[in-house]
Amino acid sequence: MHYSKTVLINRSVAEVFAYMDDISREREWQPNIRETYQDPPGPTAIGTKKTYVSEFMGKSVRNTYVTKVFEPNVHVRYETTKDSTVQGTAGFRWDAEGSGTKVTMTFEGKPKGVLRFVPEAMLAGLYQQELEATLERLKQALEN
Repeated sequence: MHYSKTVLINRSVAEVFAYMDDISREREWQPNIRETYQDPPGPTAIGTKKTYVSEFMGKSVRNTYVTKVFEPNVHVRYETTKDSTVQGTAGFRWDAEGSGTKVTMTFEGKPKGVLRFVPEAMLAGLYQQELEATLERLKQALEN
C-alpha cells in the first residue's frame, strides 16, 4: 500500500515543522491517536523512537516508528519496528510555497497480524480517509 497527500498551510515552514515535530501535540491533529511516547525524550534525532497507540477499525493498535532521516524544516522519514501492527515507512516533507507551507505526508507499508486478513481495498479506503482527515486537522490546528 502506498499513500501520499499534500496540504497547503498558511504558516511558515519553521512554524509548521516545530508543531508537527512536537509529539505532545500530535493528538491535536492525528484523529485516531490515543497515546504517544518518545524515546529518548527531547528533540527528535536520527534513532529517536516514537510510539503511538491508535484506534483503527475499532481496535487498539500500537506502532513504533524509528527516525531514519531527519532534516529539520525539510524532510523526515520513519520506519516501523518489527513489533508494530503495520510494517512500513512514513514520511513528511515541508516546502515553502508563497507565505505558506506545502506539507506532503506519505506512507508505504503492509498490514501485519489480524489486519492482514482485511481486504486490501477496504484498508486502502480507510487509510486514505485517515490521511485526509489528519492533514485537514493539521491545517485547521495551525490556521485557527
